[in-house]
Amino acid sequence: MNKDEQISAILERLREPRTADRAERLRDSVLRWIEDPLKPTTAAGRLRINPILLLLTSLAVMATGTFLLFSLVEP
Repeated sequence: MNKDEQISAILERLREPRTADRAERLRDSVLRWIEDPLKPTTAAGRLRINPILLLLTSLAVMATGTFLLFSLVEP
C-alpha cells in the first residue's frame, strides 16, 4: 500500500463518523439530551427525564409565576 492509498483510507475512516452523525434525527438527539444519564429508560422501556432538568424547569416555572404574580397584582 503506497502513501496515497494510505491517506485516502485514513480520510475515509475520518469521514465515516461525521456522515453517521449527520444522518441522526433531531428527535433522537433531543431525547438523548433530556434523558437520565444513569438510567435512560425504565423497566417498561419508557423514557426517564434527567432529574436536574426537571428541577431547573420547575424553578423557572416558579420564578416566572412569582414574577407574574407580583407584577400583575396591584397593591
